[in-house]
Amino acid sequence: MYLLASTSVVIELPRVRVFDYVTNLTNFAQWFPAVVEVTSRDNVAPATVGKQYDEIFLMPLRGRRSVGIRVIEVDPPWRIVTEGALALLRPRMEIQFQDAGLNACKVQWRMLSRNSAPMARWTVLPLARQLMQKRADAAMRRLKKILESGQASGSRALLM
Repeated sequence: MYLLASTSVVIELPRVRVFDYVTNLTNFAQWFPAVVEVTSRDNVAPATVGKQYDEIFLMPLRGRRSVGIRVIEVDPPWRIVTEGALALLRPRMEIQFQDAGLNACKVQWRMLSRNSAPMARWTVLPLARQLMQKRADAAMRRLKKILESGQASGSRALLM
């Protein structure tokens, strides 16, 4: 696999609350740049292996695009892994949650590409890496701000 982006942030909320918000991927567009909307494809609960989503995102020079996302691994409330059906990048997102104090959580976010073609590794993937790292860094700052300020919408866990 090819690492596209990796970043982390400490959020001053309990890990379980952060996990519940982040792993409901319908919230992803609220905090990740260039993601327009994420909708559920099924009635499976968030953070469940097999859960499927449709993500609409903005691709440079190509406009709006859609990708199917599937949850492939979950270890509540510690980790979630998804894979996307975007042919060229074949994205894999990994998010880990660690306690960082009594009421704090460290979120580690990584995006990888499952595309192992030599041509992609020398052309498209380095460009994608540059773009994704910028977006990932901005996403972690935005996620921290949204959760710590109580601005998150659509998350039952944060309202409890």
